[in-house]
Amino acid sequence: MFRRILVPTDGTERSTIALEAALRLATLGHGSIIGVHASPPPYVMAPELGLAAPIHDAWPRECEQLGQDAVAYIRRRAGEAGVACETLIVTGMAPSDAIIRSAREHLCDLIVMASRGRGGLAGRLVGSETWKVLSHSAVPVLVLR
Repeated sequence: MFRRILVPTDGTERSTIALEAALRLATLGHGSIIGVHASPPPYVMAPELGLAAPIHDAWPRECEQLGQDAVAYIRRRAGEAGVACETLIVTGMAPSDAIIRSAREHLCDLIVMASRGRGGLAGRLVGSETWKVLSHSAVPVLVLR
């Protein structure tokens, strides 16, 4: 059974699906979960648009609030399920890199995450954090759709 399960969250309903599965697995194996929210680096805006400063200033606050809300939900659900839980917010790096690094540093033996289900050309152009984690993680990954 899996003892330390990493659950990435972006605060969406899709992340909730992964969280519920991780909580069930943790309960079965008497394990714990690590909830992680990864905030990507701020986007670079063209200063000639006149929006760069306000957006650049607001971006970290918005990301921090989103992250706090997302991990608070994980802590609350873990508490309701009686599962030990740690949470963290990683900023300034690509979400896939933050997920892989967090799993390694916290000695997790499973990553449970949801796929957005983007396919075709849009999925290839936009890229998929789930695919990047699947491709580069040494820790097993359970993907829910």
